[in-house]
Amino acid sequence: MKKLLSVALGLFAVIFAASAQNTLETLRAHPELLTGTDYVCPMDKLDATPAPAGYKPFYISHYGRHGARYAYQAVNYDMIGDALKKAEKEDNLTEFGKDFKDRFDRLYPQVEHRAGDLSRVGWQQQQDLSALTYATYPEVFPDGARVRAVSSPSLRSTMTMSSYCLGIQRQNPALIVTESVADVNLPAILPLDGRNPFPDDSYQRTPLPFKETRDQYAARTLDSHKVLCRLFKDPAGVVKRSGEYELASYLYFFASGMNSIDTDLDFMDLFTFDEKLAVWRIDNFDFYTGAWPEHMGYKPVVDDIKAKANECIAAGGYGADLRFAHDYTFLALIMCLNVDGYGREASSPEQIEEICQSYRVPMGANMYFVLYRKDGSDDILFKVLLNGEAAHLPLPDSLWPYYHWSDFCK
Repeated sequence: MKKLLSVALGLFAVIFAASAQNTLETLRAHPELLTGTDYVCPMDKLDATPAPAGYKPFYISHYGRHGARYAYQAVNYDMIGDALKKAEKEDNLTEFGKDFKDRFDRLYPQVEHRAGDLSRVGWQQQQDLSALTYATYPEVFPDGARVRAVSSPSLRSTMTMSSYCLGIQRQNPALIVTESVADVNLPAILPLDGRNPFPDDSYQRTPLPFKETRDQYAARTLDSHKVLCRLFKDPAGVVKRSGEYELASYLYFFASGMNSIDTDLDFMDLFTFDEKLAVWRIDNFDFYTGAWPEHMGYKPVVDDIKAKANECIAAGGYGADLRFAHDYTFLALIMCLNVDGYGREASSPEQIEEICQSYRVPMGANMYFVLYRKDGSDDILFKVLLNGEAAHLPLPDSLWPYYHWSDFCK
């Protein structure tokens, strides 16, 4: 059984705190991160930097991506299976291709009809994260504390929410835990969704400063034909030249998806390190350029974070608000908040990886606002954790990793 990547706590800190300028160095040292948004987020640490004297945690505001899943869509499996089957019928498989198809055929019954589903690995991620959260911040979850959870309508998101909520309820059955997938919650999770009953189209657009498209960037970044020639004697027999990148990329994401399911089968031997890096760069380009133009449309999520936290502060209460959505929404939100500099504009395709790294939005990505208060003081402090590590915001940071909540609200 394939287990979640075991990452030593110190190594985890190095990976996710690495400066953007060291992206390539980080990827060379930790090639598992080349799986990008298919990387499975470890759930083994939450930053426990001691708070200033007298301050204790009382509230957590969370935004997360769903946990590990099967392939995003069935075509990811079907296109590969059809190409391999056609090539075998026409004696168009190389010796490596025959071995690859044998492995694929062994795996396919396990993944057929499961596209988009949360996997057992993804379910376990949330069990682990909720248990770790309770163990790290038990003061937030006294008897009677409210834990409110909302999710996108996607089944994998709602299952992720349910796993987390079951996990936190198991830690303290006296918690008041609620879950919701109602459209009325969409401003807090998917404000640009067409079903949002409270749309606001007045947000600032941020057009990309360069014109190159994903297909153009891919054509100059990866030799897809060379990859396919390892499988097929003549790639033209299974795919048109114009579709070679699509098939090569599907093969890559299929291979990287093995992280998310219970299997020991490995398909990454199809790619060299440089080809993995090339696909990661193309996908990272696609990820950034898809989110950047409309990232300011996620301000309603920020407003919800503030409003619900202020509600808890005013009531003198305890508890947590949880939000579960997707990779593209998670990226747009951390851009909107300018977490760790993600709100900077890339002036060229080459600069994107200096600012945005898709492996920081892995399967099960999570962001925590952890609020602290002190008896006799109105000054609320908070810190932001991105995948368990203390993150930076563009605020006065003399107490980092802690900030003044009043500065954030301004």
